[in-house]
Amino acid sequence: MSDRGTTQHGSGSLFFDKTKKRWVVMASLPNTADGKRRRLRRTFQTKSEAAAFLAEGCRISEQEKLVLDPTVTDLLTGWQGWINRRVEAGQLSVSSANLYGLCARHVGAEFGSQRANEVSVDDVERFLAKAGARFSGRYVAMQRNAFDQAYRWGQRNRLLVWNPVQLSLSPSQQAHRQGTVLTAEQAQRFLKASAGDRLHALWAVMLGLGLRPGEAMALTWPCIDFEADPCVVHVRSYLRQGSDGPFLGKPKTQRSTRSLDTPMFVVEALEDLFESRQSPVGGAWSDLVFHTSKGTPHGHRNLRRALKHLCANADLPALTLYDLRRTAGSLLVDSGAHLESVADLLGHSSVATTRRHYVRAVRPTVPYAVGLNKVLFNF
Repeated sequence: MSDRGTTQHGSGSLFFDKTKKRWVVMASLPNTADGKRRRLRRTFQTKSEAAAFLAEGCRISEQEKLVLDPTVTDLLTGWQGWINRRVEAGQLSVSSANLYGLCARHVGAEFGSQRANEVSVDDVERFLAKAGARFSGRYVAMQRNAFDQAYRWGQRNRLLVWNPVQLSLSPSQQAHRQGTVLTAEQAQRFLKASAGDRLHALWAVMLGLGLRPGEAMALTWPCIDFEADPCVVHVRSYLRQGSDGPFLGKPKTQRSTRSLDTPMFVVEALEDLFESRQSPVGGAWSDLVFHTSKGTPHGHRNLRRALKHLCANADLPALTLYDLRRTAGSLLVDSGAHLESVADLLGHSSVATTRRHYVRAVRPTVPYAVGLNKVLFNF
């Protein structure tokens, strides 16, 4: 039971709850994005405290405002806190977190204190189009990704139900890089040219297993089962960069943790490398398969330089480290492997990612048109 009092119309209500023996203030709040009505309820020990709160217009704390009506800045701040926790857990590199932070600053500069529920799909697309005139397509795509992740963070924390970024379309000029894929003959030439090179086993692993550079450089000897038939490589770590330098962190995604049977040319390269070891490297990197003469992990820049030099000597098109991964996926699909199986090999959670970024045609994509000869002319 309660004794309800009346106040000025629209300012809320004040009453005493006999059951709880507390004074209660009730006030209307703006409706949610899906039109649901919201009410603020606050209890006080004395009537004077309740009346003072009501007279001040039911002012609520910043945390309560975040829950009730977050701004885009609120979403970006909360999401970046989650990003920082991922860095601390070894699930994301510092460099990636810094790049996300740069994207968040550009998004925040555009939308700032605007209410997250009031941002429209058109607003997002206009922002992306304007960014496309200043930045590369890849960076604009990262801005959209950061914006989308901030909204998803808000949805996971029940701050909102509306995500206009997810519904937005990227500008047409955001064409992703196709990358370079070697043919089977070129891949053979690549492996032959690298034979005898100190990085031959690394190139063989990346080309034969389609590993990400960070996965290949994080490979340790206990993760290679030479006794299995065929040999099995277990992907269990990813080389990441932290504030104190490189470290072996968790794989990029859950699907990235995988075990792969190994082609014979990869097994032979790994066995030769294992037998040629002078002595095990000491310290934190004692089990690392691929390391510098000092026993530390290779840097991406040095590997890119070595790969460029190798391609030039073998009269092959210039490749990136990820082009070896693309070549592995593309040659498997060309040989008849199902796209789903190739996605599993590459550690992708989505076949769409495999199709868009890592599979390229090494011969006519649809080779069946010649069959029309038989249909139309009986030969």
